[in-house]
Amino acid sequence: MDLGIKDRVAIVTGGSRGIGRETAREFLQAGAKVMTCSRHGDQVAKTCKELAEQTGGEIHSIEADTSTQEGVDKLFKHTMDTYGTVDILFNNAGTMYSGRFAALTDEGLQTQLDTKLFGFMRMMRVVWPVMREKRWGRIVSAIGGAGKEPDPYMFGSGMTNSALLNLTKSLSTEFAPYNVLVNAICPGWVKTALWERNLGNLQEELGVDNAEEATRLAQKKNSLGRFGRPEELANAVVFLCSERASYITGVSLNVDGGRLKGLW
Repeated sequence: MDLGIKDRVAIVTGGSRGIGRETAREFLQAGAKVMTCSRHGDQVAKTCKELAEQTGGEIHSIEADTSTQEGVDKLFKHTMDTYGTVDILFNNAGTMYSGRFAALTDEGLQTQLDTKLFGFMRMMRVVWPVMREKRWGRIVSAIGGAGKEPDPYMFGSGMTNSALLNLTKSLSTEFAPYNVLVNAICPGWVKTALWERNLGNLQEELGVDNAEEATRLAQKKNSLGRFGRPEELANAVVFLCSERASYITGVSLNVDGGRLKGLW
């Protein structure tokens, strides 16, 4: 299927591995040009080299921390210096703040807010004028399902993600007259490095003493009985950024194997 985004310029934040890496790959295979970033410059540069060799596409990277305004400005400037424009933004750089209320700290919550809420919002703010002028744009953010279905174990992430869902819906209305579409994906458990880092906390929450049992119990929460694969999330993101999704805006798409049981 021709996605209609050949030669479009896509920014993918947090693109060195996992969902970000696979989304960059899918954009390249669809003919788009990609700019990606990570706080780990060597790692994201290695990823870019590998993806360019595998797909034959054009991809560049920069070391940047999008939880800061300085990092956002650095990424945007590098994109404009390299490509002269931007058409697509995938807000993917993020973190997971798990643990119940007793484990919630001001510092931990502030990190979550800076990384996701403010980081995503600042990225939207810098690309919006370019998209508005072109009267074409796609913005997709990765927002965890705890923003829709409160979970005491995901207290910090849930508050942040609920705010991001509100922002997504609000901006989809504001940006719509300029053909700039704003959507979100809501991942469930996906087998990534972020999941691996959280595994110890999950073992404690579930009351089990080994990673295998924690993984088995977590998988049972999904209707499909398994974790998602990064490329499955990437496919949804690239579709929402394509011309095939030209009548979809303000949507928060659950890509979670049926984990969330609510009606939206």
